Amino acid sequence: MRNKRIDAYLTRTLSGSVFTWREIFRLMIPGILDNLSITLISMLTTALISKNGETSIAAVALVGPVTGLMVCFFTGISAGASVIVAQCWGGRDEERLKRAISTGFFLTVLVGMVISAPLLLFPEGILKLLYADADPLVLEKARIYLSGSVWSILIFTVYTAGFAILRGLGESKRCLVLSIVINLAYFLFSVLFLNVLDMDIQGSVWALILARFVGTALTVILLLYWKPPVKMSFFRLFRFDRELLGRTMRVSLPFGLEQICISVGNLTSKMYMVPLGTSAISTHTIANSVLTVFTTASLSAGNLAVTVVGKCIGAGKKEEAYTYGKRCNQLATVLMVLSCLVFVPLLPVLLNRFHPTAEAYAMAKQLLLYSIPSLILFAPMSNTLPFTLRAGGDSAYPSIVSLAVLWVISIALGYALAIPAGLGLWGIWIAQWLSWAVRSLFFDLRFRRKHWLDRA
Repeated sequence: MRNKRIDAYLTRTLSGSVFTWREIFRLMIPGILDNLSITLISMLTTALISKNGETSIAAVALVGPVTGLMVCFFTGISAGASVIVAQCWGGRDEERLKRAISTGFFLTVLVGMVISAPLLLFPEGILKLLYADADPLVLEKARIYLSGSVWSILIFTVYTAGFAILRGLGESKRCLVLSIVINLAYFLFSVLFLNVLDMDIQGSVWALILARFVGTALTVILLLYWKPPVKMSFFRLFRFDRELLGRTMRVSLPFGLEQICISVGNLTSKMYMVPLGTSAISTHTIANSVLTVFTTASLSAGNLAVTVVGKCIGAGKKEEAYTYGKRCNQLATVLMVLSCLVFVPLLPVLLNRFHPTAEAYAMAKQLLLYSIPSLILFAPMSNTLPFTLRAGGDSAYPSIVSLAVLWVISIALGYALAIPAGLGLWGIWIAQWLSWAVRSLFFDLRFRRKHWLDRA
């Protein structure tokens, strides 16, 4: 009897003409496990790097926004490709779906190759330009890490393109396999090069390159050869359709520009954090790494929205798209609450994985505990609704809001609180909490008005 009541409730709240609740769960659960595997292994790897001291953590932290800026160019394209693939999948036109797949793949790889060139040629000059006042040892380690990271990014473009296409097709289990393999490979290679061979930052570089090579090879196999979801040849992946190219770019460009500006903002924040000292940069990096553990399950609801809402829009089921948008937002909040209940008691264990000083440990723990109210009230809506709006083709509005909030609150207010007001790291984190609140307000207003349903 209880099972029948549960089935009736889930059918009433999650089932529609496009998806049943069982299909939603088949998409959702691998997505959650996917994000958790990425985050936990990334945190463990950062903890391995921390064994070599604060200079190594600081070097990785300084390089992160630079490589993140590069990745944003082609992940923006891949995000647009995922939306267009999901919509074509919902339209049930196989030939058009194949053209969408090849267009998205071609664009992602091409853009990734073009934007990698400057950092391949001038890694040291770029770092000195950005972080002239940084500790010389930190800068040297950052140069080594940046040079190797660029080569790994060239490999990573193929992985990103294939992963986005599989997500657009609703192949969440394949995406989960890819995430587990690439991140587990990264962790195991990191253990080998950092713990066993004691190669410090150079070991991190080799771990990244080899892990991304393994992940990319598996991506091609799962997309094209291992019971492929859509029959494609390898060479067809490098063609593009002019009409779908335009559609992909209309979705990709606002999101890509938003991500680029966010990366520039992260880069700017790292630049004004340099005067706070190596210890502050290290503490911020440790706290942020643990924060991602809290948010990762909730973020999977945004990825679910891309596939579910996108397919409903492609099938012409706008009211179902709106309903699933609400459900994904509610799911994000539930997952955030559960994450906080699970991980807050584990904070001492998580923080000690990074070998922090007593001062860094106390500061990071305080920052994370004070983040809990904002994480539960604002972060889920702030991060999930933009994916829902973009899945309906409304890509400009979330990008404009995100950029305005980034530069006015996260950057300008964060700088004012951290440096002139003398709050240091507290100023940066207070600005982050406020940015979640403002983003969630603007996105919720847009979502409820339903204009985004007519954009696709």
